[in-house]
Amino acid sequence: MSELDEKRLSKLSIDELTRLFMDNINEQNLELIEGIESLVEEDFTKFKKKLNYVIDTNTEVQIKKTFENRIFKSKLMFSKKDRLKIFSKINDVKNIGEFMANKLLLYKVLFPDKEFKLDVLSILKSLRFISVNLAKAVKLIGSDLKDAYSICEEVKDERRKMRREEFRLLNRLYNYDMDYLSRTFLYLKEMIEDIMMLADHIKSFSEYIQFLATKYLIFD
Repeated sequence: MSELDEKRLSKLSIDELTRLFMDNINEQNLELIEGIESLVEEDFTKFKKKLNYVIDTNTEVQIKKTFENRIFKSKLMFSKKDRLKIFSKINDVKNIGEFMANKLLLYKVLFPDKEFKLDVLSILKSLRFISVNLAKAVKLIGSDLKDAYSICEEVKDERRKMRREEFRLLNRLYNYDMDYLSRTFLYLKEMIEDIMMLADHIKSFSEYIQFLATKYLIFD
């Protein structure tokens, strides 16, 4: 995403800044996922390009600064504390993604076999689903908390599915004829665990959105 125009940012409402911030971080998250998919497909050039994009992109900082300057002067449906926590949780998605990108670039790994690759692609498909749906839920916070709540339930269901996939992958990994202290084993094990760390944060964020829905919305 290119440098953002400060004048344009200054005209956006708190809701609009939140949506823009979420879009920005979600775009980077999808680049991370595509990068790992490229690693599975052994396209190392694309893999490095995608992950370096995640590491080098910092346009979200402009949005965050504008938001922080505006929030204390604004009248909001939610408390300022809740709004700041939403922004913090979005920012944590970026921090986890950047941490993962840096770790994944440390070593050029080759996957054990086709079955392992397919299982990794499956868990990445679920990660993309929950990432996109979290973004949808966050963007609905200011307009439709009921829909946001329902979308978050779908996120939680998909993350439960990912937990089963995680242990299937780890079980497969531990049953290969492989040195458990080898760089390949440790890299793949930590890659799976880091994917789930991001998924767990997204699930926790979804639960927080549901908490806000019950706090500010009276269901029929």
